[in-house]
Parts: sequence; structure tokens; C-alpha cells
Amino acid sequence: RGIDQILARHERDVVDDDLPAISIDDKSVVEGNAGTTDATFTVTLSAATSRTVTVNYATGNGSAVAPGDYLATSGTFTLAPGTTSGTIAVSVVGDTIVEGNETFTVTLSAPANAALGTAVATGIITNDDVAPSTLTIADVTVTEGNAGTVNAAFNVTLTPASAAPVSVTFAT
Repeated sequence: RGIDQILARHERDVVDDDLPAISIDDKSVVEGNAGTTDATFTVTLSAATSRTVTVNYATGNGSAVAPGDYLATSGTFTLAPGTTSGTIAVSVVGDTIVEGNETFTVTLSAPANAALGTAVATGIITNDDVAPSTLTIADVTVTEGNAGTVNAAFNVTLTPASAAPVSVTFAT
């Protein structure tokens, strides 16, 4: 009986270092102007196994923020025995705002029957909006004095406003 207890205690401490690695790849998607478009992340297993593999996943904000830029999601991803890949879809929200490209993450955690490989993927939301803005400069009139200098202040207007930085080169 004593040896059985020792063996039982050691069996639960054994780590299977021959587990396949589960990883997730980065994904880039064009945002679109309305509705949602799926960013489909590929999850791969380094080798087939006779066991069912599961792993938890969850999205996280980067420069893209849920729910305005993408729809947060989480759950458990499952690969059937013998299967080495599958996908996780994250909905990206389309808009017409001129902005830079934005990012969010999908993180894998707590795998069963696999070890973590690449556990964090970056989703890149590629902006497809072009600024239809018009830049106008108003005329200015100044009264010339008898001495010194007089500054002329020109009003510059961007219509419509842009969410992204705008720069202009000028000379006098």
C-alpha cells in the first residue's frame, strides 16, 4: 500500500513534455465603411494528437477599443483528435472615420492536452477611409503703419475636421 501511494503522488506530478504546441497567428483586415467584417485568426497545433485539445481565448484592447472598433469576444477553442488547425473570428466594426491603423490582441491561455506556443496574436484593423477634406485660407487685410512691422493673421480652415493629424507646407 505504501508504494501505491508514492506512485500515485508522483503520477500527478509528471509533466508530459511531448505535448504539441498550440499557437495563434496575427491577422490584418480592412475595416470597411459599415457593418462588421471578420478578422479570422488561424490557430494551429504543431503536431496531430489523439486527444481533444482545448484552449481559452480572449480579445484585448490595443489602440483599437471594443465595442467601437471591434467586438470583444472570449471562449474556449476546441480541436478534435487528429485536427491541427482551426479559426477564431473577431468582428471588426466598419466606419467612415479617417484614422490610423489600429490594433487589438487575441490571447490564448489554459490549454488542455497541448502546450502554449505563440499565445498572443495581434489583429490589425487597416483604415480604408480617405480624407475628403478641403483646406481653405481666408484673405486678410492689414493697415500699414508708418514704422515697424504689422503681423497678418490668416485663418486656415479644414472642412470637414479630420480624426488624423493633418500637416500643410506653406511659404510667405
